[in-house]
Amino acid sequence: MVYTSYADLAAAETEGVDYSRTAVTPTGATYAAIAIHGGGIEAGTSEMAYEVSGGGTTMAYSDFKGLKTSGNTALHITSTLFDEPLAVALVAASSRTISFHGYAGVDGYAETALGGLDEELGARIRKALLSAGFRVTDAPSEIAGSDPTNICNENLRTAGVQLEISRAQREAFFPNGDLSRTMRDSGQRTATFYRYAAAVQNAVIGYGLVSLTSINVARYVTLDSPGANADIMATVATDKLATGGGHFCSLAARWTDSNNMYLARVEFSTTQTVLLTLRKRVSGTETSLAGTFTTPYTHAVDRRFWIRFEVAGTTLQARVWPVTHPDPGAWQLTATDTDISADAEIGTRSILSSANSNTLPVTVAWGDFQVPTPQRMTVTRSTNGITKSHASGADLRLAQPAIAAL
Repeated sequence: MVYTSYADLAAAETEGVDYSRTAVTPTGATYAAIAIHGGGIEAGTSEMAYEVSGGGTTMAYSDFKGLKTSGNTALHITSTLFDEPLAVALVAASSRTISFHGYAGVDGYAETALGGLDEELGARIRKALLSAGFRVTDAPSEIAGSDPTNICNENLRTAGVQLEISRAQREAFFPNGDLSRTMRDSGQRTATFYRYAAAVQNAVIGYGLVSLTSINVARYVTLDSPGANADIMATVATDKLATGGGHFCSLAARWTDSNNMYLARVEFSTTQTVLLTLRKRVSGTETSLAGTFTTPYTHAVDRRFWIRFEVAGTTLQARVWPVTHPDPGAWQLTATDTDISADAEIGTRSILSSANSNTLPVTVAWGDFQVPTPQRMTVTRSTNGITKSHASGADLRLAQPAIAAL
């Protein structure tokens, strides 16, 4: 029998005997990992979605599992018709969604067919999996996940990612290639399983996620600078449009403490304009150094921007651009200042305007932190289980270090 809706399935099958359904959304989570054909339907997908989500602690997690001793494929509701209410609500509240599926593939050939409408996230996942040694192909039309009514695309961005994992690849996730329920429920996994999950995590949630739960309260993440002169860059996005007052996301250099530093600050304004300023904080007093540069770019939920900030001697320079655009090359703002000269720390600052009226929290996602001109860096702190970074008042949830020693 082929079911065309959850209501039809629920009328004919017994929950807890023939199937189960799970939906977990941790506080502040904006990303979701789902497996709508889990358990015995497409074996191995529930386990991978669960692992990538951090067990439902770092990302929202939903699965629909077939529990029958045989014949689980009868529980398969296609992705465009899948309307199980727990999963639908969880996805609708997420800004980024990754949906795990299984397909037969070529016998003995381990690969992942990538699809969905979230091209940016899909490209990151492709790159991460390829870098980890996995084969990735474009999903053929019948499993491409390109239909807007596919559940993976029914999130806040109306675009998600669908990973179709071949049977051979899923077999490689479990000892002896055993996809049985007994093996899956035993908790045994191969190194390949964890390597695959880590690669996807690195692409999907490999950012420092700073949860801003109060207005006008700064959150810092810092590490040792390679010297008093520093050229640093990172990407940043926020999970809401600014209301009432802006979202302020800054790169910091010569950071001595929360009262003394230079900043290249990007403001995501209430009109969705992206504004850039160069600033200094000296003894707790913050001053703009070079006016405001109004970029031609528009802020959107989860739209990611590069910020580059260079401090050399008494000269400060900065520029900002969307990750989907080429680096403009020229500095957009330049200033001269002599107040802060000591070698200290570099990092990020996240803060909401005192006039901001967003429903809290606002989540700031920092990533890709790097020093374009490589220099040796020494990590000075590791707190709260976060390696290679120092968190000051920030709620970070990291799959891989968001700020790495270079």
